[in-house]
Amino acid sequence: EPRRWLRVDEAADRLALLKKKLYSLAARGRLPDGSILKIGKAIRFDIIAIETGLTASKGRSPWKT
Repeated sequence: EPRRWLRVDEAADRLALLKKKLYSLAARGRLPDGSILKIGKAIRFDIIAIETGLTASKGRSPWKT
């Protein structure tokens, strides 16, 4: 079973985004609720919740500003 919680570099690679863009989406609240976990200074992204959110958007890109 693949890991659910990924580091920013891993999540960005999987989503084909720059790390800077992923941080920006997180800061602006554009990622699904509960998909970000802060552990001290470290941030982990719930890739399953994010990918599910993409599927639920039905063609509309949540990445657009």
